[in-house]
Amino acid sequence: MTTIQKLSTHVQTLACAYIPKKLHPRFTTGVAALSTTALSSLNANGRGLSENRWTGESRVRRTVTDERFPSLLLKIILKDFLPKAGRLQLSLDHSTFGVFTIAVFALSAGKGRALPVWCIVTRTGKGYKLLKPLLRGFKLLLEQLSYQQRKRVIVVMDRWFALPDLLEWLDGEHLRFVVRLKQDTPVGVPWVEPHKTIPAGEVSLPDTPVTYHGHDWRLVRSDLRPNMKSPEPWFLLTNIPVRKLSRQQVLRIYAKRFEIEEYFKDVKWIEGYEWHQMKKLQTARTVFMFVFFGWWLLLKAYGRATDHPQTRKTHPHKRLSWFRTIWEYWQRLRSQPIFLTG
Repeated sequence: MTTIQKLSTHVQTLACAYIPKKLHPRFTTGVAALSTTALSSLNANGRGLSENRWTGESRVRRTVTDERFPSLLLKIILKDFLPKAGRLQLSLDHSTFGVFTIAVFALSAGKGRALPVWCIVTRTGKGYKLLKPLLRGFKLLLEQLSYQQRKRVIVVMDRWFALPDLLEWLDGEHLRFVVRLKQDTPVGVPWVEPHKTIPAGEVSLPDTPVTYHGHDWRLVRSDLRPNMKSPEPWFLLTNIPVRKLSRQQVLRIYAKRFEIEEYFKDVKWIEGYEWHQMKKLQTARTVFMFVFFGWWLLLKAYGRATDHPQTRKTHPHKRLSWFRTIWEYWQRLRSQPIFLTG
């Protein structure tokens, strides 16, 4: 059985387990046109599925406008693909795709590229303009997480998400978080008079309890070393007590957050979503959930392709990322060259 046949069998197995039978054709259309194929345009990707132009375009159109797929695809990722043990470090970051701002939750697994899980798509900007749709998306995600998964989740965020209302909501839901603060963010510290604050950048202790908007949490500061990308250390606010995670563990958790930035680069430039022309929110949300599903599907099917002996001998600076290695391997399987050069 060929690798393509194995992947097709795996997709059919997932469809039987999680997708209503009447949606199987649309599910396989989305996987073929969006999960495992770079984007030219939605219509162009659809035309690649059928010799009849109108048939291919209509198949894709019906798939991306079906509002049931985001929650169905999320269920597959959470139930079938997420690790069964260990911490679930969900990095949260946003990026701009055309007219949309997309906030993505991605699993930081120490692979150099975060693995996307769920997204919130909005036409509004970042900060508080993203807060309401972000909370709605959070609630939908939590509804599908099992109790054991919720206990293992740590939400890791950059400075854009240091919103008091968001952090208060996460703490109220008993979700652990690590968020970076700007150095001028006011915090209360034990050695200053009550109700008075100082900028986070003036906190000299590497690990200390602080008060942030009336909540008693913890501030962890990284060391400042020469040649660092940022001219300031990290100031990390967390609700995880020191008895649960040490300072170094908190710093390592935040360091893995940068994997999501590499994910955004790959999905924009390798998969072609920098130049998309989608206009509808629901369409964009469905398309990106199929893209997310493709990352997990290819990793599970071709994870060993990155462990090839030739790859191990390659200099680390010249080694391709696991995603590019698997993606190019899959594209070669799908379209074998007609003319071979000796």
